[in-house]
Amino acid sequence: MLLHDLFAAAAARHAGQLAVDVSPGEGRPQRERTSYRELEGMVARIAQTLASRVTQECVVAVLLPRDSARLYAAQIGVMQAGAAYVCLDPSFPAAHMEFILRDSAAVAVVTDRALAPRVAALGVPVVAIEDCLAQPESAPQVRPAWLKPESLAYVIYTSGTTGKPKGVLIEHRGVVNLITAGVARFSIGPGDRCAQGSSAAYDSSVEETWLALAAGATVVMLDDATVRLGPDLVAWLRRERVTVFCPPPTLLRAMDCRDPRRELPDLRLAYVGGEAMPSDLTD
Repeated sequence: MLLHDLFAAAAARHAGQLAVDVSPGEGRPQRERTSYRELEGMVARIAQTLASRVTQECVVAVLLPRDSARLYAAQIGVMQAGAAYVCLDPSFPAAHMEFILRDSAAVAVVTDRALAPRVAALGVPVVAIEDCLAQPESAPQVRPAWLKPESLAYVIYTSGTTGKPKGVLIEHRGVVNLITAGVARFSIGPGDRCAQGSSAAYDSSVEETWLALAAGATVVMLDDATVRLGPDLVAWLRRERVTVFCPPPTLLRAMDCRDPRRELPDLRLAYVGGEAMPSDLTD
């Protein structure tokens, strides 16, 4: 099984369910809701646009802000086209983006028109996601012959703080095992609303995103501005009726939530990662 097969199966069972919910935020006055059926259509258009560029196992970069379902559609669309994705965070310096594109031998960058100038001069073809989504959806795409469970699903780069950044190559079979085990262990389902707060360039974002998209649950996008709210984040989680939350301990401490059962009545699962968990936060 491939990672995007998990999404396809969830979309087939829960087409009308809400896949991604993006609340209003900075420069975003309206809430954006995307169903599994709508997200599946976005994925298909992106995959068919990339088909002419992806003729074998390769890497396609994704440079998109965390403010829309387009980010997830691009990741899944890249995999459906037969490539592995590597995400570039818009906050990355130009030199870091250039290094990743060169080191990964990316054949294209899926981005939006606002961010395209950041990578236009780096010698990698730019695919505007607006153009992908504007085209009509064609017949279902045939799965590329080279795709198999041991094919790459995505590449995650280390920060490079202790030297040169290193690309970690993740195969479909490994991440599929992680996600299917997590969905079963935590009983994730269509009624869940899973907060997604990590940058797409970091590995923690994969579990946050795919525990939802593999189970027919809803990804509730917690954008960069919201993550910085600190104690006000508690009110956001309560307002968005989040049921599954995966904060690092630093964020958990900044929230200063003294009585989570009372303050976050919908939250049924909080699992912590990325750092050692201080004992005082478990009381």
